[in-house]
Amino acid sequence: MSAHAWAALASALIGVVGGGAGHRFLQSGMHRYADDTRPARPHHWLVPATVALAAVLGWRMADRAWPVPLTAALATVLLLLLAAVDLEVHRLPRLLTWPAYPLLAVLLAACSVAEGGLPAYRRALLGGLAGWTLFYVLYLLGRRRGLGRGDVTLAGLLGMLLGWFSWSALLVGMYAAFLLAGLTAAALLVTRRATRHTRIAFGPALIAGALLVLLGQ
Repeated sequence: MSAHAWAALASALIGVVGGGAGHRFLQSGMHRYADDTRPARPHHWLVPATVALAAVLGWRMADRAWPVPLTAALATVLLLLLAAVDLEVHRLPRLLTWPAYPLLAVLLAACSVAEGGLPAYRRALLGGLAGWTLFYVLYLLGRRRGLGRGDVTLAGLLGMLLGWFSWSALLVGMYAAFLLAGLTAAALLVTRRATRHTRIAFGPALIAGALLVLLGQ
């Protein structure tokens, strides 16, 4: 087997294990509060989507040092799980996002050491700070109708992840998130599945933008 095939297979296995664990987490209802009124959603898509996307990222990043495709695969597991949670309950639980900060910091440090690019690690930390600060300001400006605190936390994580690759990756990822959120809102309005006052989860758009950028690396 080629190096690309091995990387894709290893990443797919991470997707199987991580996607399965994420599915069990959702089935347990740990992401829901007692007063959640939104109906539970089926999550049959989570495992196959996680496996497929992790495998593709592993294939595309096979030429890099091994911690890079590993980090991409683990990020895929977390991000798709967060998207599933946000779509169902419009919340990004701290139980998932906060522990991801030190884990991602360690993984990106390993990526930087393996590729001899310590400036990339400094850029990742600055990118995380920039993403968190930008979304915190937007959160303060749009209280009640705008972003939630979970979106702020997620933006910091994505700022670290995309910032490690480049500043342009971070900027494109954030731009794509707002573009996708706008297109989604417009589609829901046109199909009358939402009104101008309907609160639409922003996390999935942030995650989709980041994953699209990762696929381009």
